[in-house]
Amino acid sequence: MKNIEIAPVSRIEGHAKITVQVDDSGNVSDAHFHVMEIRGFEKFLEGAAVEEAPRITPRICGVCQTAHHIAAAKATDQVFGLQPPETAQKLRELLLLGQYLHSHALHFYFLSAPDLVMGPESDPAMRNVLGILKTNPELAMTAIKTRKIGQEITGIVGGKPISPVTAIPGGQSRGITSEQQSELLAKAKDAVGLVEKGVEVAKPLFAKYADEIELLGSVETHFGALTKNGGDLAFYDGDVKVIDATGNSVHEFAPESYLEYIEEKVQPWSYMKFPYLKQIGFPEGNYRVGALARLNVNNNIPTERASELYAEYKENFGMAQNPLLYHYARLIELMYSAERAVQLLEDDGITGTEIRQKLSEPLMTKAEAKESS
Repeated sequence: MKNIEIAPVSRIEGHAKITVQVDDSGNVSDAHFHVMEIRGFEKFLEGAAVEEAPRITPRICGVCQTAHHIAAAKATDQVFGLQPPETAQKLRELLLLGQYLHSHALHFYFLSAPDLVMGPESDPAMRNVLGILKTNPELAMTAIKTRKIGQEITGIVGGKPISPVTAIPGGQSRGITSEQQSELLAKAKDAVGLVEKGVEVAKPLFAKYADEIELLGSVETHFGALTKNGGDLAFYDGDVKVIDATGNSVHEFAPESYLEYIEEKVQPWSYMKFPYLKQIGFPEGNYRVGALARLNVNNNIPTERASELYAEYKENFGMAQNPLLYHYARLIELMYSAERAVQLLEDDGITGTEIRQKLSEPLMTKAEAKESS
């Protein structure tokens, strides 16, 4: 028996290593991916005021912090029985799109693209963003500029480029001005052009390495994602739809009903919880989420260029199961994010001043508040 250790694993958001056990015949008998999974935010939130959740939860991650911020804010909306005004919902969606521009650009160009752009036969020491910067500086600058626009949207709409703070129970704590709208609209239009440059480089690479992608093989699972209007791609709101590995609908439900459909299993070898579809059971009820799942669950992308890219993707891959196609799916969603940001910023309603529904009456009287403290 021989142990092979690969450490550190690079190009991930964190620290990790891989250990592989090889038997005396040279065959892999076991393999493990080691990463720190525990975050402990359930404990951090115990005893905190519920309205603090949107400020605390973004600290889970420095890349996808806006998703945690928005999810917590939407949860507090429901706790207090509040419905954010239309302008607030548009601002929140725009804020979330800023994260997708930043996060998808980071993941595709910095973590995924080096293998495709540099090629699997290239020097591993050069197979990274620095190698791209040296061999294709224009593409590297495209990546940096796209990510920067996402951060700028987050900073203006969310109050901070990292760990935004403006989504609060009932809406937003502040809006944007007409001047900020014009500034961000110009940047969002630039993002569309920048993503198009990335598409021009990336699409031929997926064709070039089709055999290598196929070599990885498919991992067949269920998929879950938000959907709107009977099949539109959605990030901010919608119903949850779950399909099986062949594309047949299994469940469709409102997000607040998730406990009726999803359970979590704890394994003795991991801090991580393993969600699964409770009517199907574990592990058969495992499901995937994210970009690949969203493009499998939905059948339409409601922006022009992303819709064209999606049609080509579906024609080539159909019901995609191969994990490497997450990279292609993120590129399509990157285009959607830029185009959807343009749509929102061309709507003058996004500068409206009605941005928060407040409580019509206190949750407790002064006497009750004093007693509870």
